[in-house]
Amino acid sequence: MTYKLAILKGDKIAGDVIDNALNIVKQIVKPEVDFDVITLPFGENAIRLFGEPLPNQTLRELKKYDAILIGLLDFDSWDSSLFSAKEALIALKKFLNIKVEWKTIKISDKQINDSPLKYDVAKNTDFVIVQGVESFSDLIDGNSVLEDYAQDIITYEQREVEQVITAGFELAMRRQKHVTVVTGFDAFETSKFWASVAERVSQSYPEVVVKYDLATEITSCILQRPANLDVVIVPRWIDHMVNQEAQQITGLPALIPVTMKNSKNQLLYELPHIHHNLEMLKLMEKELVKFILKEYLNRPDLLDEIGV
Repeated sequence: MTYKLAILKGDKIAGDVIDNALNIVKQIVKPEVDFDVITLPFGENAIRLFGEPLPNQTLRELKKYDAILIGLLDFDSWDSSLFSAKEALIALKKFLNIKVEWKTIKISDKQINDSPLKYDVAKNTDFVIVQGVESFSDLIDGNSVLEDYAQDIITYEQREVEQVITAGFELAMRRQKHVTVVTGFDAFETSKFWASVAERVSQSYPEVVVKYDLATEITSCILQRPANLDVVIVPRWIDHMVNQEAQQITGLPALIPVTMKNSKNQLLYELPHIHHNLEMLKLMEKELVKFILKEYLNRPDLLDEIGV
């Protein structure tokens, strides 16, 4: 079987991480799996070639492939581009019609000593955070601070909320069938709206156990009872807080990649933005191999080959 894989190597030495991971996978799965791989301009290399980080040539080719790997991006080095790294990523996801992303927070036996949590608290931690992708409107969505004035405006559309919550329930059906819906804060109308949509979507998943938590409750659970969590669905205006707490408990917060999928089942895998030291890059390489085997090739049985 042939798998069509597009690679956006990103910046600096990110390409080495992807190349090494792909070579490891090929050694494990040969000869039963064949790859059709293309590397497309993106980030600094695209700026040098085309004067922009996300050229039309790249966008046209991407739709032909069933999975896309995005390399590490240096958010501070794009002085020669009109677009920031963050804006380029948002534009890419918008073009591919990607609405939902998720992060897996797992503490394996080999990682448990890295966690700041006590052993009995950290063991068996394995949950997923599901959230909407960042959009351009999030960058300018009515948030302002002056010397004597502050304002936050959050806008939700029913379709957007349904997509995120449905994706969370679909993931739960493939896991332990338990969902925690984070509703934010009781007094907010957006929290009530989020909860009402979640209650309606949950009716289609009678096998899934649903729990509703406020923002303060979910952060407490992450720090004190993370092994009780399975799928956590968060609204975008508190996702940064929840992600920060969840990533810290792994002891390796810089190594949490992001997985996405659109309505055409294209997988998008975004490597985290980490400092380029050798130890971190080797760990990231292993995480990428895990993703390709488990999520892309659907071969979790091969994870033993890399000692997972």
